[in-house]
Amino acid sequence: MNTHQEKPHSFFDFRRQVIVRESPSERLQKAAKDGNIPAVKRLLKKVSNIQNPDPETGYTTLMYATRYGHVELVDLLLDMGHEEEVISMDNEGMTVLMIAAIYNHQEIFYSYVTRYPECIHAINKDGWTALLYAARAGNAALVSYLLSISADIDHVDNDGNSALHHASAWGNCTVMELLVSQGCNVELENNLHFTAADYSYSFAVRDHLKDVANILFTDESSLSLASSYKSSIVTTNTLNSRPYPPPASSLLSHSAFSSSVAISRGPSFPGYTDSPTPRASTSSSSVAANGIPINNVPSSPRGSHFHPATGSPSSYFN
Repeated sequence: MNTHQEKPHSFFDFRRQVIVRESPSERLQKAAKDGNIPAVKRLLKKVSNIQNPDPETGYTTLMYATRYGHVELVDLLLDMGHEEEVISMDNEGMTVLMIAAIYNHQEIFYSYVTRYPECIHAINKDGWTALLYAARAGNAALVSYLLSISADIDHVDNDGNSALHHASAWGNCTVMELLVSQGCNVELENNLHFTAADYSYSFAVRDHLKDVANILFTDESSLSLASSYKSSIVTTNTLNSRPYPPPASSLLSHSAFSSSVAISRGPSFPGYTDSPTPRASTSSSSVAANGIPINNVPSSPRGSHFHPATGSPSSYFN
């Protein structure tokens, strides 16, 4: 018979769990993500730096507010001088404008760029600018505005891809038309010597790009399109006095672009959280079949999924 009796456990016999309270810095990041303006105002009194960069990503308070599309919070932070000393930039060189372009937060984009227009020339570690992100997202309004304030139309990323490469790869026909009408280099080759046509979302998009390029430079009736569109590119929104370009769909009224309606994937709208995935994709074996070592293939505008068309890269524009 076991005479040993276990002592009853009391509350004090259990190891107390340590409750770790989030720091004001962490709570400020969460409040910015949630768009909680009262919490942001309160927590800003407890942190020494309004930007409060995330130690893991480098995202600032404003960048989190931009990422999640909180327009009122963005305006508040800008009015409080968030960018007065140092322009926000994360660990990868991303800026507020780039983030706004990626997620199609147009109102935030215009609010920021009117205060800090010099940021349109910022380049992240991958060589991307806000123009390239806007072109990939299919946001013709942002593309047209950026071009109106002297964004480099033929800037290329680290893989040599231009805005036209990205627009073509994602099937953004309205953006393609706009870029061509503004005089981009349609025969510009990337690091693998592929043009925008070689990365087209589909053969229909490729053929349309060829047609638009040929029409603009051979049809006298369309030669004036670029200049006439550029002259009317910026209008004023009477509600908030911010510059807004006219609807890019107005390009489609021109006879040169009437065919694009049938093949365009349609415009992007604010609220997208992710870029749509292209339908056309092939395995990397299709690249090797063209005589290019797979290990030497940089990222195409569609990532690892692309299908370079056959023939000479510039043959489509002959």
